[in-house]
Parts: sequence; C-alpha cells; structure tokens
Amino acid sequence: MLTNQDISIILVTYNSETIIKKFLLQNQLQDHKNIIIVDNASRDKTVSLIKKIRPDVHVIQSKENIGFGSAVNLGLASNNSEYALVINPDTFFSTSFFNDLYAGVLRNKKAGLIAPTIVNDNYFLSPPLTEFKKNLNHKLNLNVYDQSVDFISGACFLVKPNLFNCGKIFDENIFMFYEDNDLSQQIGLMGLDKIILSDCLIYHQGESSSSPTPFIIALKNFHYGWSESYFTKKYRSSRTAKWKNFLSAANYLKRIVLFSAILNTNRLIPSWYRLKGKISFMRDKKAQDIKEYF
Repeated sequence: MLTNQDISIILVTYNSETIIKKFLLQNQLQDHKNIIIVDNASRDKTVSLIKKIRPDVHVIQSKENIGFGSAVNLGLASNNSEYALVINPDTFFSTSFFNDLYAGVLRNKKAGLIAPTIVNDNYFLSPPLTEFKKNLNHKLNLNVYDQSVDFISGACFLVKPNLFNCGKIFDENIFMFYEDNDLSQQIGLMGLDKIILSDCLIYHQGESSSSPTPFIIALKNFHYGWSESYFTKKYRSSRTAKWKNFLSAANYLKRIVLFSAILNTNRLIPSWYRLKGKISFMRDKKAQDIKEYF
C-alpha cells in the first residue's frame, strides 16, 4: 500500500497570496511532509504566507518567472519520492482524495499519467461530501473506476519522474500553456496509458492561481498564442504546421477586427495578445523573450 512518503506534492506559485493559504490549510495536507513549492518570483506575500503557515514546506524561490513547466522541473529536481503529484494551488481535495488516489495507482501500475476527476462545482466545497460524491457519480454516470483518455490536465496529475531523462517531465521551451498537451503526447509516444480515476475527485477553482491583473491577462494570452504555434510545429510536418499556424493567426486577426468594430474589449484584448504570441513564434522568438511585447 502506498503512503504519503511515496508521493511528493509539487506546486508552482506566482502572486498566489489570495489562494495559497486556503490550499495549505486543507486537512488532507496536514500529514504530508513531502511538499515542494516553486515560487516564480512572486511580487506579493505568497512566499511569506507559505513560510508562516507551513514552515516545514520546502520552498524554492526562483529569481525570475521561468514559466510553469520549468518551475515544475525545478521542483522535481528536489523530489526523492517514487511519484510526484503536480497540482495547482487553486484546487481542493475531496475527503477521501488520497486514499482514492493510492488505490487508483495500485490498479494502474503501468500507467504513465494518473489524474483525478476534476470538478468545477461550488457544491464540492459544501457538506456532506460523501453524499455529494454519490450524487456526482450519478450525475456524471461514472460507472467505472478508471477511464483511459488521450489528454490529462495539468491542474492535477500523478507521474513517475524517472520515466523521463533527468526527471524533467515538461518541455522547457514552453513557458505557459500546452505543457499538459505536450506531456500527454509524450506519454502516448511511450506507449503508456493516461488514466482518469472516476472515484477520485478534486475541485478546481480555475484561473485563480494568480491575480487576474491586466498584465497577467496579457501575459497568459501572449503565451497561449506562442505555445499553440509551438505545439503545432512540434507534432506536425513542417508544411502542415506552417499552414495551420497561418490559418490560426488569420482567425485571430479576424476576431480582432470584429471585436474592435463592436467595441468588445473583453474579447479583443485576449485575441490581440494571442496574435502577438503567434507573430513572436513566427519570428523565431523564444517564449521567454517577451520584453519587446510588454
């Protein structure tokens, strides 16, 4: 049977002071000592809150924002456990989460990635949780324990780092977004399964790991556009990738014209920065080289 010592929890924070306290104070984490948090040069009180709430947690402070995937890889370099649970700070565990996860791992020893069922429902945080779990299983028609899928979300998943060279599970060319798409693709190329455990539940608040300032909105959409193009090029033939990326850029340009005409700035700004990200990629700029755009 697996224990907490067999699994390290890897967490990446960036200006996460509004959510990190609630995450760390969850009862399900109190017995876990193998928690590694990589902070991507937060400018708020994230790090001081972590040290105050859980002084036993291993905190790695990056001098600059190196992106999600690189930060996870940095955390994994300090991992001594067989398994690593990579998780976002805006997630909340069901009461039996770890027992359900451990049981699922034992059922799927040959899987490359294992993830819980992610729920986006506020009722998840309301008692009685056991009754909620029963209702949710009925609602989602979860009649099987495990589901083999093509894609595992980066919000929460379990992996064996030793499956990868030097323990790095993410492509560090990607700064943000599409890391989980790339990881899922790599696991598939290894011939390993990607499994979602239907009886293991976690609530994901979504878009809450960092404060949604105008800069963060611009940053995220820029990198979404860049990473989308990079992923397409990585797994498509050169000719097909160029054509698909051109069509995608043209589609964003069409959206910009449309949203400008109807004065919809809420949708204009994301499309604008996604197009900027694509143009940056087409100009052979690295994802980390963003100074000229912000």
